[in-house]
Amino acid sequence: MTFTHKQVLEEVLSLMTELSGDWEYSDEITAETRLLGDLAMDSLDLVILGSELQERYGQLPFSEFLAELGKQEADQRDVTIGELVDLICGQQRATAPGGVV
Repeated sequence: MTFTHKQVLEEVLSLMTELSGDWEYSDEITAETRLLGDLAMDSLDLVILGSELQERYGQLPFSEFLAELGKQEADQRDVTIGELVDLICGQQRATAPGGVV
């Protein structure tokens, strides 16, 4: 099953709101919200997030995505929810028959 960008964004935002109960972040979570800078997610949070996303969307290159993030300069080492949604949608396109979603 494939999902539209809007569907993925809505589902990821809902998941992030669910997971945010343990975080000290009280602002609205949006596509521009940064996982590390705003939500202060730690490695365990990222593992839980990755597991939840893979359960919903199938195999994702989440580990590779985070490894690339780790190679960036410290002040640029962050990702927005919107970028995460783009990763999911890009993976769907790559694995869809004919590469089209």
